[in-house]
Amino acid sequence: MKPVLVPFSEVRGADHATAAIMRGSWYEIDLDAIRHNYRQLRSHLPRHVKIYACLKRNAYGCGAGPVASALAKEGVDGFAVASLLDAIAIRQEGVSHPLLLYPGALPSAAPTIESLDLTVSVSTIDELVQWRTAMTRPRVFIKVDLGFFRAGTTPMEANKILATARGLADVDVEGIYAHMSELPTAQPSDAHEQLDRMRTILREAGVLGLRPAVVMMSSTEGVLNHPDMDFDAVDPGALFFGLSESDKPTRPVTLRPALKSISASLVSVKRLDASLGPVPAIFGTNPGMTIGVIGMGWGDGFPRQVPSGAVGLIRGKRARLLPPAHLEHIRIDLTDVPEARFGDQVVLLGRQGDQSITHEEVATSWGTDIVGLYAQLRDHVPRIYTAKQTRKGNPQ
Repeated sequence: MKPVLVPFSEVRGADHATAAIMRGSWYEIDLDAIRHNYRQLRSHLPRHVKIYACLKRNAYGCGAGPVASALAKEGVDGFAVASLLDAIAIRQEGVSHPLLLYPGALPSAAPTIESLDLTVSVSTIDELVQWRTAMTRPRVFIKVDLGFFRAGTTPMEANKILATARGLADVDVEGIYAHMSELPTAQPSDAHEQLDRMRTILREAGVLGLRPAVVMMSSTEGVLNHPDMDFDAVDPGALFFGLSESDKPTRPVTLRPALKSISASLVSVKRLDASLGPVPAIFGTNPGMTIGVIGMGWGDGFPRQVPSGAVGLIRGKRARLLPPAHLEHIRIDLTDVPEARFGDQVVLLGRQGDQSITHEEVATSWGTDIVGLYAQLRDHVPRIYTAKQTRKGNPQ
């Protein structure tokens, strides 16, 4: 599909996404797929278990604001993000659900955090003191490190921090949460050991009368494979975008990819002739070849080195991409697509006619995995959101 463009006279009054489409490159995001994935998860969880949708990294590159709006309408209980900018994007969509900030924001941003009604993460008493000094009445989740060696208090210190926070009349302790280890050294048995650590913390908290209302430790891998970790809430992220991170999950969800396509426009077409001199060997030996230029480059998330065998779809045909990649441009060999014209859509991921380039093909070609592919989506490249509830092709 092609984006809907607006006349220059209307650009100043248009929203940023619509105006940005004039770049000539875009991502197509399927909001129906995101809604479907949420329903899949909800159907497998006990009704009392809340879902905090983790929309970190701008909702895995799919746009935190529009994604949050879609999930809010589905009945999600809350959200979690690491970047304050993502939180701002969610609030700007009119979404007022509970919103947890993972470690990332600092007390210097307290006025913004208070104005947006956000909950902050606390891992130490020093952090608690700083947030309390900066905010009128901080709302906090205590974060615990169960063996990830990242942010979070140690299990030994967890109840000490809980007791300190609960003893302060001007601090609201909303919950306690943890994330399981994703280190390369992690073994399947580590999940059970980390669960045991959390249970020990909670038993001690219960005896002391400190157990918060919300306990949460399941991200995507946990919620799909460890139902015993559900507790009061879960905070998966990748799952909503069709990324299960598990080949055979215990909970048999059927997920659909949120990233439907990556497209760019053909911004130049020419047949090479002798006046240019010899055709560079890097293009391959094809005298008289026709090349095109695509309006997307390594500054837009494409690999810095054009992968061997990388292709794009144009006029429903596969055409090879030519090295080297440039900041905002890539060459494409149009010799076998003589009907290609300036302005044509080039699909780098997705379907065109009866041809398709899959997520797996792109991830392998670009030297990453599918999660890494989403992580490479650039925020400055516009997104077109498609769903049954919106007019097809209408940017949001």
